[in-house]
Amino acid sequence: MLEQTAMRKRGVAQCLLIIVLTLLSISLVISVMNFYETMVQEAFASSSPSFQRQELTLGSGNWFDMFRNKSTSSGPDYIDIESVSYFSNGRHLNATLWLANFTMAPTDHEDVNYGMYFDADSNNRTGSGGIDYKVEINWNSERRTWERLFEEWSSSGHSKTLDKKENTTDFFGQGGSYVTLYADLDSMLSPGNYRIIFYAEVIDLKKGLNWIIDSTDWISIPSPELIFEVLPSPILLTQGGNSIAELRINSSTADELDIHLGSPTVHGTNTTNVDIILGSETLHIPPFGVASTQLRVSVPFGIESAAYTITIPVTITPVISPLNLGFGPTVPSPSENRLSSSSFQSDSAKRGQTLALAANDETISKSVAFSVQVMALHEQLNSFINQWVTPLTAIYASISSIIGGILAWIYEKSRRRRRKSKKYDRNNNNSVNSTNQKDHSDK
Repeated sequence: MLEQTAMRKRGVAQCLLIIVLTLLSISLVISVMNFYETMVQEAFASSSPSFQRQELTLGSGNWFDMFRNKSTSSGPDYIDIESVSYFSNGRHLNATLWLANFTMAPTDHEDVNYGMYFDADSNNRTGSGGIDYKVEINWNSERRTWERLFEEWSSSGHSKTLDKKENTTDFFGQGGSYVTLYADLDSMLSPGNYRIIFYAEVIDLKKGLNWIIDSTDWISIPSPELIFEVLPSPILLTQGGNSIAELRINSSTADELDIHLGSPTVHGTNTTNVDIILGSETLHIPPFGVASTQLRVSVPFGIESAAYTITIPVTITPVISPLNLGFGPTVPSPSENRLSSSSFQSDSAKRGQTLALAANDETISKSVAFSVQVMALHEQLNSFINQWVTPLTAIYASISSIIGGILAWIYEKSRRRRRKSKKYDRNNNNSVNSTNQKDHSDK
């Protein structure tokens, strides 16, 4: 009876053990699957940069006549972009074109477009004039409706429609003077570095070759990131001395950049006595590259001992290689008659190429600052003592203390050895004497 009860208990324990092991196995499988899913999601996660709301102001009352290749003050207010605001979560880019006015139904003979051109790889040699994708809201004068287009462009000027939405009305607010745009960055393979042109344009078919546009320059995302270093820093000089330093610029952007260095400005007393000569005022930086130039700094004997701050203004311009579009880098005038009204109206890629060439790149102004420390000879001597002699004295004292401790330890160990040896000899002598006395007694 007892054996049967024990067997039943063992059977129940084995069943419980099997259940526990099964649950653990299922839990392990679920954990592995979740981990794998997380890894896959991270592997295909968006690599486009996310950023908070930015706003770019363009002003009002200025347009550009693309066929006549000149600015004009005659243009409709519904393509007058006063400012552009935009932001991105890394997966989508959202933008608002703030207009002087908005017309929900333009005239029958006008094609009105609001859009964004994307250079998805910051490479002007790919796409059409550097433009790889287009997102556009356009007015179809025949249907008298608005439609949304998302296209991919090739370097040969061909286009592929990725998405099209007809009769759309969700891009404006009733009575509002703005147009909203959005782009799916994942559909562009989540670019890590890209550029955008925001634009509003009207093509008046009744007036022939009439193309009026308002647009931004190329906007780089992320903005070019540069690290400026002056080595050594600070620059130490004695009165009447001179030195050659290095100004180094490290780029962490995919843009190819031209750097222009302005005239250095010295801040402090007797600033006219600080002479700074740039080795080069113009530098070229390749993508993710480095550029440098020398700085020759000299001061006279009578200059006051003080710290001087030097600032150099810097202008940064992305480089865009020119393209041959068949009619040269400039926009053709109407008299050249190289494009008919109908062919140009239908050739969106050709219009994009022309705009890409006409648009300037975003120019960024910064400044680099560094310090020049001028000292008298006795001040430099004191500095040398403080920097080298005093630390060496401390090091010498530390080493002497360590050596003294080691010698004391060696002396003490030697003394103990001698005492031990004398004690051993004394005990040995006593033992010999005791043995001799015993032998003498026995005799």
